[in-house]
Amino acid sequence: MIYSRKRAFTLIELLVVIAIIAILAAILFPVFARAKAAAKTTSALSNSHQMMLAYLMYLNDYDGAFRTWYNAPPSTGPVAPYTPENMIWSGYLYTYIKNKGIYLDPMEATAKYGQDWPDRGWLPYGYNSTISGWYWTSNPNQHVIVYEQTIKAPAITVIFMSAPSGDTTLGYRGYLARNNAVNTTGLAVSDRHTKGTIIAFLDGHTKKYPTVAILGNPAAPFECQDTSFYTGLWWLDKNAARLKMNIMDPCVPEP
Repeated sequence: MIYSRKRAFTLIELLVVIAIIAILAAILFPVFARAKAAAKTTSALSNSHQMMLAYLMYLNDYDGAFRTWYNAPPSTGPVAPYTPENMIWSGYLYTYIKNKGIYLDPMEATAKYGQDWPDRGWLPYGYNSTISGWYWTSNPNQHVIVYEQTIKAPAITVIFMSAPSGDTTLGYRGYLARNNAVNTTGLAVSDRHTKGTIIAFLDGHTKKYPTVAILGNPAAPFECQDTSFYTGLWWLDKNAARLKMNIMDPCVPEP
């Protein structure tokens, strides 16, 4: 009589297979994570590009007058009732976008669209806070309007940036951004894209920059060829990426 003998894996063989699987997982998981992050960044770049195209259409309809942060005084922000007359900038661009998803960033799961003052903290793309604020005049109910025609270098003039997003009551101001801080409440930028920040420029293009490259340097040497409108934030233009960040201040020459 012939007996068939089935051979099973030995313990050592099983351990070798498990070790190989563990090594492959250790190699591939970071690759998958990077690919997923890259896909989200691509989506965020597309969204910011669409938002910038809407902004350019807005400029065309309003003779090049830059959108203000919000439409109505006082400088402390709109008050209830919240209507189309006192929306923040996102509400005015929505007419051209008609898709709330464009305002979102896949890397910021908690972000959401908002167009009224109480929801301003939740937006993940911040409007450049140096544009058309109420803080450039002595009158708290008056703001300075910037015109597209006055911008010398649209290709490096920053309009939107990735911004920290969160509850307004906790101090987040996602609807505005400024390159003086990272991932904080108040005015700041976000480095959620693998230590990078998405920037949208006045000429319509968008790009991701290493966040450290766009931060202004307050310790940089002061330069001034035009003191007619000095704001004190000249150093925002002193960044390694050589971007024009302080729209309201022509004092510093183009980087």
